[in-house]
Amino acid sequence: MIPLKQIQEKSEYFTTVSLKKDEILFEEWDIDGHLYIIYNGSITIEQSVHYGENTFKILSSLQSWDIIWEQALIEQKPKEVRVRAESDSQLLSIRGGSAFETFVKNEPRLWYTVMLGIISLSNERILKSNKEITANHEINLAISKIKDFSLDAIYKLIIIIQGILEVDQIMYFEKNLVMDHYFKLRYDSYQAHSVQNTILKFENNQVDFDLLEKEKIHTWKYHLSAPLSLWDINHGFLVIARENKVFQENEEKLLRNTAGSLVGVIHQKKLIEEQRNIDYMKNI
Repeated sequence: MIPLKQIQEKSEYFTTVSLKKDEILFEEWDIDGHLYIIYNGSITIEQSVHYGENTFKILSSLQSWDIIWEQALIEQKPKEVRVRAESDSQLLSIRGGSAFETFVKNEPRLWYTVMLGIISLSNERILKSNKEITANHEINLAISKIKDFSLDAIYKLIIIIQGILEVDQIMYFEKNLVMDHYFKLRYDSYQAHSVQNTILKFENNQVDFDLLEKEKIHTWKYHLSAPLSLWDINHGFLVIARENKVFQENEEKLLRNTAGSLVGVIHQKKLIEEQRNIDYMKNI
């Protein structure tokens, strides 16, 4: 763990940067030769959705002890992301190049501890990335083995997804494509009979967990939902939940990727059903 107190005391090398909520540390394509360590608060790493437009997607959310832009210690390149304060935050900053070299020379023990912290965080990020790659591969492999794009096949795939994502509960809500705000709870692993047929109305076209509680539909304490969207059409939601373990940011990303794969199967099922209906009408 990086010794933040000790670093903060070395004001001749590290400076404190204070950011108000939504304040930008640096923008895309800025050149900033500093390494930052989050002392307190929360920071988001963001990337523009369309170049030249003021629309950004969040790539990750960082908290105390996290490091921003360790590459600055060895190179100075334009940033490919922007960094924004998600809440009032304080960061400890040191400039790369000669300033960091002086720190290494005069504070070798502290430098060694800082470097161990950087290595530990980097390894953690690699492990998270590897887990995500493995999970995506296993899910795509399961999808490639589907021969019958039926509702039963979707349920079997959801069971496989629950095991891969290591969650206590998984739910599939199907959107009514004719009646807005109406969804059908198709699958709920918590129930003794997992296959369900409960109709619900979500006013904002988002999973309403308060409504689920009111309807006595159990969800565990920690939960995430991801839309099953394809070409701007919402086909429903995939929900995962755990009893005792908070979801990490990389797991949110993994759920979004999983939902993207699952909706492809759901869409293929709908196409097959439509073709069957067309063939049936032709033969009448």
